Amino acid sequence: MSYSGNTPNRDVNKSADYIKAQTNLRPKIALVLGSGLGSLIQKIEDVASFDFSEIPDFPISSVEGHAGKLIFGNLKSKNCSIPVLAFQGRIHFYETGSMEQVLFPVFLAGQIGIEKLIITNAAGGINSRFNAGDLMLIRDIFTPSHIRLPNNSRNFLFQHQKHFDYFDEEMNQNFIRCASKSKMTMHIGNYCWLTGPSYETPAEIRMLKKIGADAVGMSTVPEVFLAHNLGIKTVAVSFISNLAAGISLKKLSHADVTRAGSTISEQFAELMQQYIFSLA
Repeated sequence: MSYSGNTPNRDVNKSADYIKAQTNLRPKIALVLGSGLGSLIQKIEDVASFDFSEIPDFPISSVEGHAGKLIFGNLKSKNCSIPVLAFQGRIHFYETGSMEQVLFPVFLAGQIGIEKLIITNAAGGINSRFNAGDLMLIRDIFTPSHIRLPNNSRNFLFQHQKHFDYFDEEMNQNFIRCASKSKMTMHIGNYCWLTGPSYETPAEIRMLKKIGADAVGMSTVPEVFLAHNLGIKTVAVSFISNLAAGISLKKLSHADVTRAGSTISEQFAELMQQYIFSLA
């Protein structure tokens, strides 16, 4: 199945055709790697890699800690090799105010045949049981912001419905099993997306806590909504890089988020490697 995802300004078919002409690798699993979580790239045997800027019509990330690369390669163990696609970085809504650019990589994933999507992010912890360095498997998602697709994107609608299950249960259970074997602390919780770019105020964090948010960040939810509408099986994991404002007394910065990610990046990469093999 293919998806146009075309908008007045960007043509996903042009991007897909360019990539397909450069590599014969056709992975079924893709990963989106959040701030400071790029060590998994070192475990992938690179077959073809592209800077976002060299792919026709592909939007460019400008955020520190997001390398802005698309990597096709093989994740290997002693007895097995799995082709994967890794988005080393993402585009955030606050960078351009364009939902078209945020969603373009997921449209591209659908166009080139991705069937399973693993989304990671760095998030601020709201739940009082969380500590910086923990992981949170995202159980549910919400946002006070309105999300709409570009006008001519084939009427994929983002509708909040009480019984929508955005995440694949088998993928979730596999992650829980893999995480239990690691030494990383993992929780299961609700993730709230806000548009940014500023971090939330203590008053906003108190509000989010009251309505059930366990973690908050500036990515992931639009991508999850679209993947669900495209029929791509999805799992999403937050790295709790810091405690949110009002939970922690420390002033927040993106540099701190990136540094926090680097401290657990290798351990997280090992967990993700085991998890990807569990999906094969």
